Order: sequence, then structure tokens, then C-alpha cells
Amino acid sequence: MAVAVAVLAVLVGAVSFLRWWTHPTVFGGLGDSFATSGPRPVADAALSTTVVFPRVDGEPETVTIDRAEAVFAANTAEATVSFSICHLGADEDPIGSVDRPEKYCADVVPLEPGARFRHGVPDSDYLFATIAPTRAGVAHLAEIELTYQRGAGHLYQRGTETIRVDRKVTAE
Repeated sequence: MAVAVAVLAVLVGAVSFLRWWTHPTVFGGLGDSFATSGPRPVADAALSTTVVFPRVDGEPETVTIDRAEAVFAANTAEATVSFSICHLGADEDPIGSVDRPEKYCADVVPLEPGARFRHGVPDSDYLFATIAPTRAGVAHLAEIELTYQRGAGHLYQRGTETIRVDRKVTAE
């Protein structure tokens, strides 16, 4: 009986560790809402919006982002989504959710697999999603699935975290 309890305890511990290791929560789900004030012409309807803001508590951390995927609640505008990282300069103030990150960032680079992302104050990066409708309609971006890995201090934890974004763009 004691052996069975010990084996069960080891199995529960292994499953718990595996769950933790494959479900990181560095970004804490984040989430807020934004909608454009009204329909915009398709040519002017693209919207860049902040997905990940700096961490304000805990230790700063650098993660490696392997993939970002947009999840739409509705997409009659047949919008595409591209991702970019905003690197703030050393003396720049933190920014909120902006529609044109290049106005505020020292450097904006497209997100590529294997990108290093600094998360934490000071010197934090921001992750932006640009929603670009290709025809008249509504693009309602609901979530971003962000696959990333952490460093040695977190046993190279890797997995996918879902971040609620709730952004709506209407194009005419």
C-alpha cells in the first residue's frame, strides 16, 4: 500500500511539473479592450496595438519568443496580423497602448522566431500586433497565442500562453 501511495505521489508530482513546464505565465494573461471609433477606409484601417506591456513587479526577465498567432472572434475584413517588438531607448518613458509605435520606440523590429524579448522594468520591450484589414468588414482580434521559452533560472520552461487582447477594427 505504501509503495502504491509513493508511486501515485511521484506521478502527481511529474504531471504537475509537466503542466507547469509547458504552460508558462510570464505575461499573466494581460488583456484590455480597444475598438476604433468608427469605420475607416480599408487603406487607412490598419491598427498597431500593444499586446505585452512591461512587467511592473517581480524580477526583469528575457524570454525567447518562438511564435505568435492571432485568434479572431470575427474576421469579415479578412485582416492579417503582423507582430513587432518595440525597444525603448535608455532614457525613454514607458508608453501605453499606441496606434503607431514607431513614434515612441527607439527601434521597432518585426517579430521573428527566436526573438529575444526583455520583460520588466527598466528597459522593457513592448510587443505590438498590427491588424490590417484587406477588405470592408470587421476584424475582431480576441487573443494572441504566444509560444516562448524562459531561461535557465526557470529550467528552460517553454510553452504557449494565451493573452486576451479584444481589439476591434472596422473597415469600409
